[in-house]
Amino acid sequence: MAAGNRQRRPAVKVHVRSGARLICLIVLLELIVACGSQRQAASPPASRVTGTVAAGPISPVARPGQDATRPVRGATIEALRGTKVVAVAHTDRAGRYTLTLPPGSYVILVTARRYLSKQSSKTVAVSADGTAYTRP
Repeated sequence: MAAGNRQRRPAVKVHVRSGARLICLIVLLELIVACGSQRQAASPPASRVTGTVAAGPISPVARPGQDATRPVRGATIEALRGTKVVAVAHTDRAGRYTLTLPPGSYVILVTARRYLSKQSSKTVAVSADGTAYTRP
């Protein structure tokens, strides 16, 4: 009988280990479900900042009825909050771009490699209602 008891004890230990693993697995799954089901805080609505990048003058003499600038295609536009880049866009063939930004104050930095790595910037304040104000 002693030999029979020895054989049963390991079976019980294995059963206990399997039960402990099952409990750990259930607890782990509950934690994953609980963490995944939390809703993130509602972020403020984003606003679109649009613009056009143009270079000029394209002629030494201004002519009435003719544009004195031309659109800059492929320029990089970055919205900066402090030193952190919040959004990036590139201009299309007509020099247009669109940035989607949450309310706040940003420096809009434009870089155009085609124009001797020229950089230009403007400060923009975006309000919660979607209105953008530029500052010099």
